[in-house]
Amino acid sequence: MTVKKSWIAVALIGATLLAYVPALRAPFVMDDESAIAESVAPAGSVPAGSPVAGRPVVRLSLAANYALNALLGIDQRRDPDGPNKAVGFRLFNIFFHLCTGALLFGLMRRTMRERPIPRDWRNIADPLAAVVCTIWLLHPIQTEAVDYVVQRTELLASLFYVATLYASLRAWDATTAPRRVGWYVVGILACALGVGSKEIAVSAPLAVVLYDRAFRLAGWRALRRPGNGRGWFYLALAATCAAVFAFVAIGGRGNTAGFGGITWYAYLYTQCWAIAHYLWLVLWPNALVIDYGEKLVTGGRGIPGAVLLVLFALATLAAWRKLPKYGWFAFLGTEFFLLLGPSSSFVPVRTEIAAERRIYLALVNVLLIAVVGTEWLRRKYFSSVSALRLGLATGGLAIVLAAATAARSHTYATSEGLWRDAVAKVPDNPRAKVNLGHALATERPPKYAEAEAVLRGAIAQDTSCRHGCAQLAAVLAAQGRTGEAIALLEHTLASEPDDIVAEGRLAFTQMKAGSFEPAIGHLRHMASTHPSEHLLVVLGVANLAIQHQQDALVALQAASDLNPGDHEVTTLGNSLFQAGRNKEALPFLKELAINLAQDMQ
Repeated sequence: MTVKKSWIAVALIGATLLAYVPALRAPFVMDDESAIAESVAPAGSVPAGSPVAGRPVVRLSLAANYALNALLGIDQRRDPDGPNKAVGFRLFNIFFHLCTGALLFGLMRRTMRERPIPRDWRNIADPLAAVVCTIWLLHPIQTEAVDYVVQRTELLASLFYVATLYASLRAWDATTAPRRVGWYVVGILACALGVGSKEIAVSAPLAVVLYDRAFRLAGWRALRRPGNGRGWFYLALAATCAAVFAFVAIGGRGNTAGFGGITWYAYLYTQCWAIAHYLWLVLWPNALVIDYGEKLVTGGRGIPGAVLLVLFALATLAAWRKLPKYGWFAFLGTEFFLLLGPSSSFVPVRTEIAAERRIYLALVNVLLIAVVGTEWLRRKYFSSVSALRLGLATGGLAIVLAAATAARSHTYATSEGLWRDAVAKVPDNPRAKVNLGHALATERPPKYAEAEAVLRGAIAQDTSCRHGCAQLAAVLAAQGRTGEAIALLEHTLASEPDDIVAEGRLAFTQMKAGSFEPAIGHLRHMASTHPSEHLLVVLGVANLAIQHQQDALVALQAASDLNPGDHEVTTLGNSLFQAGRNKEALPFLKELAINLAQDMQ
């Protein structure tokens, strides 16, 4: 029997790997490249609002991936170059996904053997847990969290969240004090690492307490003196979580979350639609999309979700009043809301109204309720269905899900294919059109005419020029239409003065047109608000190119000061400064400044 279980585990791991293989060499998605660059940059240079800001665990893991690529000699130039650079990042994501699945299996099988669970259900704990894990690992709605590299934030936070709960159970079941203390330490460390990965893990201490009440303790008053060091463990989890959360909050989420510009009730209504949409995608994943945009849901579209969520919340509250019989449902329902709460409640996440990755871990709760409900129906109405048929049905479902996940992963294989899919599914999202336009412009050979048409379509949808103008300017400049490009970028900056992407493209375009003086002004402004080693080197070279030696020296010294251990920057700065004294080298310095600034596009 043990061999059979081992082979099933191996088959499941193999199926998961095969399901994600089509996306291994896919280009990076949206802010993957910028987040990875910020992960290897000095800590103080990570801008607020970055996907890795205030998330040191994820930042460290991405930096480790980057270092491993460098050690292996993998080409890590920006897309479309470096075709293999994302492979290591995505393999690590798959590994974290599998690790979470393994911990979930252990957590579920132990939970299904808890005292309040009827004996006949305890006897099938392993197969039930295996079915839920199989669906969870292979379901295509998980592709965004795995294939979109920087969503490692979701993967690691979920991994450590489950590890906290699992360590708690092992501690409570320990037969000796040293083992119990050891598992308590593991749980506290896992909780701290989870909060250092993403804010969703902040509810892990509460989840531990609620689990204890739902499955183990006789009443709410027992939480005051739960025994076996539990009380101190609760406090240690809460204190660690609060301390780490306060620390990582310094990194800030920038202007990505908060109430500015969006009312809480409008966002909450939109989330009613979003959560109902996720649940539909769990049942029928035919409309998966990488970017839902920023447009809030209005009209009657959110009403079905609101009704569903209210009924589910009422059922969850009712279950808490009927412990221990319905403790399992009470805990699963509460955890569903706790996991979705940080991003899918009333606190607006202004940059995106919905994201499939948000249901990544909460999917377990949905699947458990569905699988338990299906088994209950089988026992009541279809008891003649044999275990063999159930096994074959599960195997068939696993094959279908793996194929669907592989097909969805294949969508990530090219940036053009991914964004054509997004534009087709959410046509009123200008950001999807912008990303499609960028993908078309960076094709080899580039498709400038189609890119321009797509970008003008995005601008027509968002006349503020927040979406599309900077990208269209890059397309125009690439075709030699620098005058049009500069005018468009200046218009963009007039309406969005803090748009660092547009300002970087304007500086590059101005230098390419030979206007170094205004370009240096923009570079200097960017360096004052978002200093980075690369930007300061560009500023230094640009100053040298027009013989502003003193300004160049200041910029190059600032670049060196950002990373004192990097002697290459100091050596490069000295060499460039000496070259700047030779007038014959000035054309080469101008060309170098333009080439270096190209990375800011």
